[in-house]
Amino acid sequence: MSEIFVSLDLETTGLDPVNDEIIEIGAVKFDLDGEIDTFHSMVRPSRPISYRIQTITGISDRDVEDAPQPAAALDRLAAFVGGCTIVGQNIGFDLAFLAESGVAPEGHVYDIFGLAIIVMPTLPDYRLATIAAAFDVSSPQYHRALADAVAARDVFLAVLDRLRSFDAAMIAELDRLGTGADWPLSRLFRMVSGEVQGDVFSAVGDIDLKIYGLAVEKEPRLSPISKREALDIDRLTAMLENGGAIAASLPQFERREEQTTMMRAVAEAFNGDQRLIVEAGTGTGKSIAYLLPSIVFAHSNGVPVVVSTNTINLQEQLIGKDIPDLASALPEKSFRYVQLKGRNNYLCMRRWNLLRRGRDLIMEEASFLARMMVWLSLTESGDRSELSFRRDDQSLWGRINAQAEGCLGPLCPYQRDGHCFLYRARKRAESAHIIVVNHALLLSEVASGSNILPQYCHLIIDEAHNIEEEATEQWGFEVGEGDLAGYFDRLGRREAGERYGGLLFELGGRFRGELASAPRQREIGEQAKNAYRSVERGRDRKLELFDALWRFMEERADGVAVYERRLRLTVAVRETPEWRRVALAGENMMVALEDIVNELSRLHAALEPMGDLLGYEDLMVEIVAALHCGEELCRQVTSVTCRDEEGTIYWLSAISDYVTMNAAPLEIADVLEAELFSTRDCVVLTGATLSTEGNFDYIEGRLGFGDSREILLGSSFDYEDAALIYIPDDIPGPGTKGYQAAVSKALVETARAAGGRMLALFTSHAALRASYGAIRDKLSADDIVVLGQGMDGSPRQLVRSLMENPRTVILGTASFWEGVDVPGEALSVLAITRLPFNVPTDPVFVSRSELFNDPFNEYAVPQAVLKFKQGFGRLIRSKSDRGAVVLLDSRIRSKNYGSAFISSLPQCTVKSGPSRRIFEEVREWLDRG
Repeated sequence: MSEIFVSLDLETTGLDPVNDEIIEIGAVKFDLDGEIDTFHSMVRPSRPISYRIQTITGISDRDVEDAPQPAAALDRLAAFVGGCTIVGQNIGFDLAFLAESGVAPEGHVYDIFGLAIIVMPTLPDYRLATIAAAFDVSSPQYHRALADAVAARDVFLAVLDRLRSFDAAMIAELDRLGTGADWPLSRLFRMVSGEVQGDVFSAVGDIDLKIYGLAVEKEPRLSPISKREALDIDRLTAMLENGGAIAASLPQFERREEQTTMMRAVAEAFNGDQRLIVEAGTGTGKSIAYLLPSIVFAHSNGVPVVVSTNTINLQEQLIGKDIPDLASALPEKSFRYVQLKGRNNYLCMRRWNLLRRGRDLIMEEASFLARMMVWLSLTESGDRSELSFRRDDQSLWGRINAQAEGCLGPLCPYQRDGHCFLYRARKRAESAHIIVVNHALLLSEVASGSNILPQYCHLIIDEAHNIEEEATEQWGFEVGEGDLAGYFDRLGRREAGERYGGLLFELGGRFRGELASAPRQREIGEQAKNAYRSVERGRDRKLELFDALWRFMEERADGVAVYERRLRLTVAVRETPEWRRVALAGENMMVALEDIVNELSRLHAALEPMGDLLGYEDLMVEIVAALHCGEELCRQVTSVTCRDEEGTIYWLSAISDYVTMNAAPLEIADVLEAELFSTRDCVVLTGATLSTEGNFDYIEGRLGFGDSREILLGSSFDYEDAALIYIPDDIPGPGTKGYQAAVSKALVETARAAGGRMLALFTSHAALRASYGAIRDKLSADDIVVLGQGMDGSPRQLVRSLMENPRTVILGTASFWEGVDVPGEALSVLAITRLPFNVPTDPVFVSRSELFNDPFNEYAVPQAVLKFKQGFGRLIRSKSDRGAVVLLDSRIRSKNYGSAFISSLPQCTVKSGPSRRIFEEVREWLDRG
């Protein structure tokens, strides 16, 4: 490989090539023997550099005041680059800015991001700093053009070395995947393939990946003992004492009375086959409190205990820390534990190979399959959580995951050989004493009967306040235009030029040699064409249906711009003249889907006698899966547009111009009681936010969790000394004149008092955007960066920015009210702009409200209180934390129900006064810490 490369990086005033400008250029010319030359230039922009960009790059207005004009700097860059091959991190970003300035390099282009995501498939993210750290490439700084260009050069060479270390078969397959796809990296793979000698494999055969650890582990299945052995509760209590077994094993362990109380209650529930509900505040150590008796009981009796959580963070804590910590302290050394997930989290080797063998792959497919191939040589679990997915990867993963519709079960050769990841996970679960799952898997087992979990009679549900919402999703559905389009594309689609892809166009490649007579092949081909014609008619009916749905929503819109509009479909709505057009379009869509299903059935019948076809079993399974998917889509579309089933809530939802049809059960309590709770010997519900105003009536009623023992535990934290709640008494009520201006002013004062370090919680995207626009420039003048959810990155990215630069304010909506954990002083102030009542027009909320005599006080307030407690919990996460909460909703004082919110919190220091004192009160409180 003798070519000359140029690694390139630009710093800019923003992300938009049309409206933003280049402020710095860095480039390094090199070949495989070393550096040849460097180029660096500042560039003078036409307007001042924002504080946010100054914070990220360290480039100030003074740094560029004497810099060359853009045209001069870019002319020099073009001469430096010449016809060299360009490399860079997310290089498309830089090239877009150059193109907007009239510079279009002529050489080949290799994107480090696209290359690294293949050769290093398990990195948590693909920032240049993360990739560099993985290869031990150091850089004096990031977000400066020349330093980033140098780092990009070193990373590119390291990634190239990693690629060359692959065996010949893998490199040859990378080369093959790129053939025919418009994929810039295919040239690089082809060049490396020519350098590496070795045996290669057939493009249609299986790949010998030498997959690590794929032999099924020979662990014995659990065998229940004939007579139950009760827990020795006094022995377990002694373990939690200072000087006990756990303290001896874990030096940081401290005895907590609340933890001991909860542990004893859980143990008693196991011994007595009871139901228990426990609220345990932050700092209680509730996971140890339920894990300790669970482990000992499961091990002593040879039975599994299932532990279900809602968030990934808690699952990782249980599997990665709490259970191993207990394992080191307990004498029960032979106990086993496993994390088990739903089918769709595991890769299916059969489906991956099926897609890999397909013809006419597009670039996105080729890149994704290449990444999966490298990952398969590394993974033991086949669990997608090992990968960081981009949005476009989700649909591709759906084509290779272990979904039920495409599963051959014991007939699958990969399961027979022990190479099925789902089967391996099931086998581990069958031998595990503790099985950690999420709520989605727990409830999908009940809703669909998928039988991934082994039989169990003892269940712990942590973060139990999320169960109702998850059950609503599991027993409901959502169908959008993309779901139907994806189904049709899966069957048949026209690609570039005269190329076609999809299941129906793969049949021709199945006839090899003399496997079928020419007339028989023509018959099958004609049947596939008929099916494809039905698919094309389905596409037309899809456009008509969603056009009718969109028009219907537009006709009933109130003219107010909102982030998401939802329209409940009641009997009265369905009887309006406007709905007839939707119903007719729905009937036409139903007929089209039925036609597709019928044609697929005929195709399946025609292929049944032809067992010698190449990949016969795979083909037939895919056709059956497509049949079932078509039937389910038909049922869902018909249910929303043409029927009104009792006990079901229907609604339409529109975000921007994307409309979905939705359904959910009116009540889930009876289902949970009948199919989940009553079928277990012992069920424990726990969490930090289960009670409202000191009782569990609301959550027990919503979940159908009756006849239970109730325990309400406080936190071991001293909230009165750790947390100030300040309530301004002069903020106008939400929705009244002056409210938004007052909230924005209060947010500015709060952020200034804390020097950033703030999270502001909103109940709507519209309110968030209004405050974002009002406070960003004001706080920028104080060197405080404002980041908005949905505008400046994902929640994880925003939290990372706050931890890297505490002079930051995050504005967040739903996903920030719970599950976000920012330790230490990086988060010192929490602003709650509005009490988190549900949107009063939300179809599910409205429908369920109608079940109550006093909907507001019996349903709306308790629901809001639980979410309010979750939001409050973001602030104090450890004994050493100290912070302030500013409540900007006057209803907390002016309405009778306001006391329910404050009384549901731990005992804090509460003050009230004018908003002009926010700065002083917050500053003084934080300084005292």
